[in-house]
Amino acid sequence: MFEVSDDRSQTVNQVYNSLTSLGVVSERPPSHDDAGADNSTRPPSFGLGPALRRAWLGYQLRLDTAVADAGFGERRFPDGRVLRLCSGLAGSTISAIGRELGITRQGASKVVEHLRDCGYVSVADSATSKREKSVILTSRGIDYLDVLRATAREIEDELSAELGREGFASLFALLEALDHGERARMRDYLRRHDRGEARGS
Repeated sequence: MFEVSDDRSQTVNQVYNSLTSLGVVSERPPSHDDAGADNSTRPPSFGLGPALRRAWLGYQLRLDTAVADAGFGERRFPDGRVLRLCSGLAGSTISAIGRELGITRQGASKVVEHLRDCGYVSVADSATSKREKSVILTSRGIDYLDVLRATAREIEDELSAELGREGFASLFALLEALDHGERARMRDYLRRHDRGEARGS
């Protein structure tokens, strides 16, 4: 069992209260002081898993709103990720995008076609392979990424101001502890899951 110090408990409550003010979670976090409380009168705990999912959803909704307000319309998965893959000077290729997303080349072609129709990328024959297509960001695609990055910084600045330096560091410490330092990637997890290697209980 984890031992929770008074200082750490205060930090956890501070992090939670700030997330509540941002509309991420709505119920009170469990406290070690509740151990002997009457369960019939104790408020339900929010649970770490649901809180993390709500936090992720709240973050995504903030990005969605920023993109729409900037005139880019609806943000679709995986627009931002593909645009980041193409953000280098040489851009990317449809095959490389498919490998990164873990989808077929045909599936990647449909994603790129949507981005091209939105004016975010241009597609041309590859200079190194007749069978390949190069995908390069347009100025509109660059602006789209700039909005995402600016919004991400804005969210971090708000949380940092709300939680304070110590609370913000504790928030990251929590996330790092869950990752166990493995730097796990969503793409790799989903691939293992699709192959039946990851089993939930």
